[in-house]
Amino acid sequence: MTKTCRACKVEKPLGEFHKASKTPDGRQYRCKPCSISAARQRAIDNPEAKREADRRYRQTDKYKNGRKARREGPQRERILEQKRESWFRNHDANLDKLRERQADPEFRAKQRARYAKWRKAFPRGARKIWLQNNYGLTLEQWDAMVLAQEGRCAICQEPSELVVDHCHTSGAVRELLCSTCNSGLGHFKDEPARLRAAADYLERHRI
Repeated sequence: MTKTCRACKVEKPLGEFHKASKTPDGRQYRCKPCSISAARQRAIDNPEAKREADRRYRQTDKYKNGRKARREGPQRERILEQKRESWFRNHDANLDKLRERQADPEFRAKQRARYAKWRKAFPRGARKIWLQNNYGLTLEQWDAMVLAQEGRCAICQEPSELVVDHCHTSGAVRELLCSTCNSGLGHFKDEPARLRAAADYLERHRI
């Protein structure tokens, strides 16, 4: 079966029209490209209405169920692969757009204001993201480690602002250290033999 689009006046198969439950044939009166173009223009003409419509839609069960299905369903890997392909395909173009926006003082000011608002609403949000992305730790695990060490570095035992120490080979989290001790291990490449040699050196030249 075919149908003529009311916008472009072109006769097309029914599959070229979005579904609509209230029309006689169950399809919209405009074809998909015309419907998308019209929706895009409405968003440009009235962005506030578009944001409000998106906000209301995100609160519906249809959106939540669909999001859960995409996240956990059998199509999850296919969607992730499509996202990866899109990222690599558009990486350079997106990077150019980002650089162009970052050069705009007004955009940078808005970005700083948004970040300040987020930091005020979620004081530990940045730490939570950093711990999860870099070490696979939760805030609860971090708090438990700080409490177990009584807020002291695992090496020098001095109370300090602590950081996560981890093995650079396996990625396994070890304990919490002060920045000085953590940097020292890194400079000695996490090799016990070097650290012992350095300790012997200091003992030999102690005055």
